[in-house]
Amino acid sequence: MRMTDEQKAAARAVIITAAGRRFRVDGMAGVGIDALAREAGQTSGAIYAHFTSKAAVFAAVVDAGLARLRAGMERCRAAGAGWARVFVRQYLSAQHRDQIAEGCLLPSLSADVARGDMDLRSAYAADLARAIDTLAEGCVGATEAERRQTAIALLALGAGGLLLSRAVPAGPLADEVLAAATAAAETVLGPAT
Repeated sequence: MRMTDEQKAAARAVIITAAGRRFRVDGMAGVGIDALAREAGQTSGAIYAHFTSKAAVFAAVVDAGLARLRAGMERCRAAGAGWARVFVRQYLSAQHRDQIAEGCLLPSLSADVARGDMDLRSAYAADLARAIDTLAEGCVGATEAERRQTAIALLALGAGGLLLSRAVPAGPLADEVLAAATAAAETVLGPAT
């Protein structure tokens, strides 16, 4: 019996979600198609039915991960004015730091993207630019360029702060790194209104 288009889309989404977890934890080089298939509860053949290669799965994970980042920003909009501050506090939380498999791909996979081909890097750049634009809408500044610069700084502080905090054993230094990144982000955001 042939799968419907809806079933194919659902199976592809399951693969992308499961692969995203594995790539975030193990990196692009640290996981093969067989491990991705096991994580998704699929066969290797099922993966290849949806994707031509592991690199194609990774590209889909990156695209989905940046869409998730923008969706998280959109959820923070419900806080009203100052929603960018809400986003930063959630992003730089100990909970987000400790949930690597479910967390943002920026601190986990950006280095793998940087080693990728030009198509992957170009798609990442386009998706990252959309995330920057979304976050800039919640930032203060006299001009669009100032708001965009603030958004870029916040994402850099967030991703870098999480990465460094995850790189050391859990404990005082990890917490100090997270707190310092949060304080720097608060400075970039300026006084709360």
